Amino acid sequence: MRDLIKEPVKTVFLGSGWESLETLKALDEDNRFDIVAVVTPPDSLVGRKQISTPSEVKEYSLKNRIPVFHTDKKPELYQKALDKFKPELVVCKAFGEIIPKEFLEYPRYKCINVHFSILPKYRGAVPIQKAILDGEKKTGISIMLMSEGLDEGDILKIYEEDILDTDTNLSLRERLVKKSSEVLGDVLEEWIMGEITPTKQNPEEATYCWQKDISKENAQINWKSMTPEYIERMVRALIPWPIAWTRLSGSLNKNIAGKIMKIFRAELVEIPSEKDPGAIFSYDGKVLFATKDPLISLRAFELQIEGRNKTSEREFLNGIGRNI
Repeated sequence: MRDLIKEPVKTVFLGSGWESLETLKALDEDNRFDIVAVVTPPDSLVGRKQISTPSEVKEYSLKNRIPVFHTDKKPELYQKALDKFKPELVVCKAFGEIIPKEFLEYPRYKCINVHFSILPKYRGAVPIQKAILDGEKKTGISIMLMSEGLDEGDILKIYEEDILDTDTNLSLRERLVKKSSEVLGDVLEEWIMGEITPTKQNPEEATYCWQKDISKENAQINWKSMTPEYIERMVRALIPWPIAWTRLSGSLNKNIAGKIMKIFRAELVEIPSEKDPGAIFSYDGKVLFATKDPLISLRAFELQIEGRNKTSEREFLNGIGRNI
């Protein structure tokens, strides 16, 4: 039986953002795995000045002398990566490219993906946001074999995680990143040692979530059609991007009339209102919005008027929001 400390597994890592970085760090610090290369998207143009900016994964890799490779979504470059690095194992987290079949089938120990849902539910790009929006009480981490289909591969192991009533996309994601980084190495060793039998997903239970569903346009609150409970979940699900927003009435004071307001933190309160859904008002030092339920209002703790800095409700009521 292979001693992974004496003979670490030649591993190529695929990823891009901060959550990918934490997974890469965990593997890089684990003596059972030899990270021979990192594949990450090309540098992106950021900001008004369109400054070329490397991914966090690339920055870490260069700093730690790990070879970096860009495939630029070209199949021939994936083949070039195989020819150059000859990985025994590929690990992927939040990579964002369609990977050719030849690449998936090459490694001795296959290509392994870390997905943040209890598969086959919430296949796709935004499983955490969608689970919060849907009012789920649990989500999880699926460590799985990669296949050509979208998150359709066989499951190696699933870890469940409670979704708290106060969880945002960010807070829940941070817990899942931490947990997955802690358990991934041991799961990979079990798999390499033949101690795990993959479990096929039931396609009849599959649901999907798409990046296009989480957009600035879809972040607008529809006070007339959405329930108060959904709106509160929406605020939490869209942190840190794109942020739930509403357009204020044109009948308010000139500093805020007709302006877009982003809501960063909110809760439902049992304060009745006869105002139209979406109307903003204050009561007892609180910034409130009327909802379609006349007995429930949405309290906004942190908010931002377009063109201004983010403020607390107290700062808002003492400033441009006075007399609402």
